[in-house]
Amino acid sequence: MTMPPALRADAHAVFLDFDGTLVEFDDDPRQVAIAPAALERLAALQRSHSGALAIVSGRRIVDLDLFLAPLTFAAAGVHGLERRVVAGGETLMLAGPEALDTVRAALAAPLAAMPGLSLEDKGTALVIHYRTAPKLSAPALEMMQSAIADRSDLVLMQGEGIVEVHPAGMDKGRAVADLMQEKVFAGRIPVYVGDDVTDEFALAYVREAGGVSVKIGKAQSAAEFRLEDVTALHRWLGVRAR
Repeated sequence: MTMPPALRADAHAVFLDFDGTLVEFDDDPRQVAIAPAALERLAALQRSHSGALAIVSGRRIVDLDLFLAPLTFAAAGVHGLERRVVAGGETLMLAGPEALDTVRAALAAPLAAMPGLSLEDKGTALVIHYRTAPKLSAPALEMMQSAIADRSDLVLMQGEGIVEVHPAGMDKGRAVADLMQEKVFAGRIPVYVGDDVTDEFALAYVREAGGVSVKIGKAQSAAEFRLEDVTALHRWLGVRAR
């Protein structure tokens, strides 16, 4: 396992996934929690890197803010369909919830008939969760595929215990590339850390851009470097154990 180099405050722009990277997964996504020491370290990194630190997640930015309170960070939410360039700044929505109205309607009956699955409505994305019922992964995928069968403007993505659909044309790689054009990040070397299939877009972009691409875990990846788990990521970031 090839360890990533140490972060450089004067040179790096840091992009971190949330679930499975900064925090451990939970069967109930609402119950995840970040260690206070890790939150303190993120604040210190935000200061030392002159604001060039962003959270890049499939979650909505408003939900990230709840988990990271009282702090706020630059962020890309819903795989980049939501953007906040600077901490505390305005959140820009690149799509509206109406794009998924027909999908919501198509999923209602099959989801009601399969209580082991649950739907998370992010507005600009719809997510079927099967983490608590892994045997339902195939039905969840088939259900979503059927719901978007006639929609070439939507993209389906699979992640850890989820099947998600959102408007096409956006992923975490594009989100990071766009953020790198912003003043606070421009001219720096991108660093991306993520664990999931959905992070591969960003890991591939960062590696091709000459940055530092870091995969959490042992799954196949485009990343150049590896960290074993969330605890290892915290150690690399310099989080002090309590």
